[in-house]
Amino acid sequence: MATAAKFLRLDRRDRWLAITAARTLAVTWIGLRTAGFNAVQRRAALAAAPRPHAWCGPPPRWSVAPPTVERISWAVRAVSRFIPGASNCLVRALATQTLLGRFGYRSELRIGVRKADDGSLAAHAWLESAGAVVIGEFEVDHYVPLAAAGSSRSGSTA
Repeated sequence: MATAAKFLRLDRRDRWLAITAARTLAVTWIGLRTAGFNAVQRRAALAAAPRPHAWCGPPPRWSVAPPTVERISWAVRAVSRFIPGASNCLVRALATQTLLGRFGYRSELRIGVRKADDGSLAAHAWLESAGAVVIGEFEVDHYVPLAAAGSSRSGSTA
């Protein structure tokens, strides 16, 4: 019950962002399970593509002041505890890339590998925006990044 009370105490925009993050995390996880990484990553890049402005009707709700990169990553972290499968670093990184792109932020998905203590190969995914790690920052310096896994095609560079 405390979780529901915390959610209801959130600002209206933060509640909307949390719900959007939950939906994006769930769709990303389902997409990875059914369609695979390439399809989900293409969809994340498409969601990040700039859209033409519709000259009729009111502007989008976020057009006046979109959420910050920090707020978007907060929402993904906060709700990922409640979505089955969303604690996976790849799911979080792809969902965050999709959300950042929707709000006009450029980002780049990174996937790195390292040799674990037992000799096995360990992998990790994280997302960078404007040169900073946005999500998945846990022990990033221990991983060797592979070639760029993909970047969003959004217009702005915040």
